Amino acid sequence: MANVPLLLEPNYGTNAMTYLQMLQRLQQESSTSGTVPSTCQNVTGDLARLCGWINQAWVDIQNERSDWFFMEQPVSFNTIVGQQAYNAAQAGLSSFANYDISSFRQYNVSMGFGSEQRLLFAEYRRFRDLYQYATMRTTQAMPVCFTVDYQKNILLGPIPDNVYCVNGLAYAKPTTFVNDSDTPTMPAQYHMAIVWKALMYYGQFEAAPEALEQGQMNYLRTMDQLYLDQMPVMLFGEPLA
Repeated sequence: MANVPLLLEPNYGTNAMTYLQMLQRLQQESSTSGTVPSTCQNVTGDLARLCGWINQAWVDIQNERSDWFFMEQPVSFNTIVGQQAYNAAQAGLSSFANYDISSFRQYNVSMGFGSEQRLLFAEYRRFRDLYQYATMRTTQAMPVCFTVDYQKNILLGPIPDNVYCVNGLAYAKPTTFVNDSDTPTMPAQYHMAIVWKALMYYGQFEAAPEALEQGQMNYLRTMDQLYLDQMPVMLFGEPLA
């Protein structure tokens, strides 16, 4: 069992940490024996476990919220006349998890930004009743509504009668670290959250309560700051009367 001293304050760095630097820091915090690692590639034994815990910690943080700011990515594509459905590739995305359904807009390409309007979202079954029923199955006009089907295709209603630029936001899928130089996409001052979370896994595996407590205490403090910085602000609406 490692004898790990408790830190009273988390270490908030200002520089981005690489995968290798996180491994080195985790080795230090966990008091794991051995020389300081010079790579994360093809490691074995204790270092392989530390690498695995770092990656798991990063995935867990990304999965903790579906709307982290640091996982946002833009969506922008031009419609095709007569085409209602657009898959992720057609929407310019190679990898994504979900769309921000409140962020979508469209404008007529020939008219420019001055024609831009918000696209209202309708739940898929509601959308089918509105735009895939009776004569609306083939009606073409300026889209005013959209949905996302069960295969995560974007459907526009009515069917576009012209070329419109649709734009919005999507959220990326969780990623893992591969190369030594890989860095987290969240702001640099919160990168230590990954190390602290990984230290918690180490403490559980090694039955080391000091390491588990240190990791948990500093992880929660860092995540509190990450939530304040990387989550939408809750706003109160206008009074009803």
